[in-house]
Amino acid sequence: MTSGSRADLEALARHLRDDALRAGQRRAVVLAGAADWGRDQAVAMLDAAGLERSRVLWAGEAAPEGSMVCPSGGLVGYLGTESDALVMDAHAGLDPDGLGAGAGTVRGGGLLVLLTPPLGEWPAHPDPQAARLAVDGYGPEAMGRRFLAWLAATLSADPWTVVLEQGHAVPDVQPLPGPSCQRSVPEDPDCITTDQATAVAAVLRTATGHRRRPTVLTADRGRGKSAALGIAAGRLLRDRGGVIVVTGPRRSAVVPVLAHAARLLAVTPGRTEVVSPDGARLRFLLPGEIAAGGGTPALVLVDEAAALPANTLARLLQQHSRIVFATTVHGYEGSGRGFALRFQGLLEAGSPRRQYVTLNEPVRWQSGDPVEALVFRALVLDADLPGLTEGTATETPGAERLDRDRLLAEPELLRALFGLLVHAHYRTRPLDLRNLLDGPNLSVYLLWQGQDLVGTALVANEGGFAEATSRAIWAGERRPRGHLLPQSLAAHVGLPQGACARVARIMRIAVHPRRQGRGLGSALVDTVAADARAEGMHLVGASFGATPDLLRFWQRSGCYPLRLGVRRDAASGTHSAVVARSLGDTGEGLLEQGRARMARDFPGQLADPLAVVEPELVLSLLADLDIPPPDVEDWLDVVGFARGQRAFEASLTGLHRVVLWALSRHEVRARLENNEQTALVARVLQRCPWAEAARLAGERGRPGLVQVMRRGLARLIPAHAPAAARDVIPDR
Repeated sequence: MTSGSRADLEALARHLRDDALRAGQRRAVVLAGAADWGRDQAVAMLDAAGLERSRVLWAGEAAPEGSMVCPSGGLVGYLGTESDALVMDAHAGLDPDGLGAGAGTVRGGGLLVLLTPPLGEWPAHPDPQAARLAVDGYGPEAMGRRFLAWLAATLSADPWTVVLEQGHAVPDVQPLPGPSCQRSVPEDPDCITTDQATAVAAVLRTATGHRRRPTVLTADRGRGKSAALGIAAGRLLRDRGGVIVVTGPRRSAVVPVLAHAARLLAVTPGRTEVVSPDGARLRFLLPGEIAAGGGTPALVLVDEAAALPANTLARLLQQHSRIVFATTVHGYEGSGRGFALRFQGLLEAGSPRRQYVTLNEPVRWQSGDPVEALVFRALVLDADLPGLTEGTATETPGAERLDRDRLLAEPELLRALFGLLVHAHYRTRPLDLRNLLDGPNLSVYLLWQGQDLVGTALVANEGGFAEATSRAIWAGERRPRGHLLPQSLAAHVGLPQGACARVARIMRIAVHPRRQGRGLGSALVDTVAADARAEGMHLVGASFGATPDLLRFWQRSGCYPLRLGVRRDAASGTHSAVVARSLGDTGEGLLEQGRARMARDFPGQLADPLAVVEPELVLSLLADLDIPPPDVEDWLDVVGFARGQRAFEASLTGLHRVVLWALSRHEVRARLENNEQTALVARVLQRCPWAEAARLAGERGRPGLVQVMRRGLARLIPAHAPAAARDVIPDR
């Protein structure tokens, strides 16, 4: 086709639709020009292709009457739904998460239509979605344009994407290649593919067979994984009754599971549950809510498990004998490949009878779909760990601060860098790619061994506010966008001048899993700290979901904990920690103040908002606190409890002061066995109920727990108690 008339445009639309239907695949179209022109052409194409407007999902402005309309940033809410066409109006802003989620709604035979400025000019055009990355103190001119340049280049280079430029002729179009293999026909009438039927059968075996045989389902998006969970849940509710719990990072992530269960039961799904005609229930609960939900569910389904931290998954695995983990390998909800690396070892150690099921065959389109491949390339969803060369592990590592323009010139470097990030962090998503390329206050570091990329760090330049602004942040009157760590120093740690500090916040840090445990991460932190010091920064630090392993890494890297958040994240089950390391006199003063506040506040918080924190994490945090030594009266309480028959309740004040001091000093704590330390943290510091404290310490009840605590404290008395207390009751 060589003419640009409306008739040619309509003929093209019919041709693309027919070709897509023939192949069972999807076609991508870019309408590049003025906003009004693109919107008019899109409506004309959709109508000419014979697409029902009620089956068209339109993200942006000026949607035709009768279509499904959502804001330009609202496509993530359509995960699990279906459409015959998606129109994304990039003039209203392009949301990377929305592109990944929205493209997955389009069925085989459908069209993905992008409305953009002329591709060569697109990076220079204002993009409303860029406001999501905005940081206080950095104007629009500070925002990078690399992501849009990357996307424009990817679209231009794709052989199957049809690009119509305003004022140019309609291009010639080559037909789709068609599916790479024929779709299988399952025996299960509720399933679309054999893979999906296999997944349903595996879930049913976990629910009805031997206990402690979990199932792990992995799939790329569009393979019917969530539908399989819903079908299996619906059958179990219909045939066996009871309560099934489905959990995930957020309710929207499991809506398809609820919908498919409701369809099989022929009922209407509720917002957070499906109830069968006989009263059986499929309930959505966040991971942190399951224990408080009451009762033991017959089965727990964890959807989008890659979007949850490994320690949360491990806790669910330990607590529930019938459980299924499902995750998307590439997609909006996180990295399934990273999930496999982080969680597989825990799963194999604790569940030798586990079963893995992979769903390869798409359910909404035929295999080899070019739109799926396009979205993978555009959003770097196909990123994998960089390869390592034999023998480089012994080479001296070297770090560099990256010029991010280099990532556009070296796509393989971008994929390797992003691959490290998605494997290391459970919540990496397409928006993080845009921030990596365009974040206005961001620096990117690479760590090399020879020619091998073995690590990376993303560092945000934060803080430096005027004293009046810092005090307003401290008082809760201001919350400037971004600047997480300085704001936390002021508002949460409680330092009125905390937001005056100039802070290098390490947002993400990743080391290749085959090179971990060799000090490479700490070496990367040292490089970041040296650069930050040279630029006049006061502190280097991080904020993260606290686990004992992560906290130990930051402590080895010279950072001190300044705060543990008092609220547990309902999805991840973790409390956020703030750690920092000083870079000079100003930073040292702030660090000393912060550590003093932590030593003052943390012990009191343990008995109330932090009573649910695992004792191992408490012990790691106590090791960095400067706790004043107990006095003779405190030790008298300990001696009376440990050597005599003085009641626990009558000795509690002295016990608390001695235990707090003892566990904050390495040489004292070393005299205690692990279960003794756990018992003292749980019962004395956190005031856990006797039964819960005994469970944590591996004991059966109060008598055993008392003996464990007495035995441990009795070993401390000869070496650390003053004579005036030590000699009151002779050692027996």
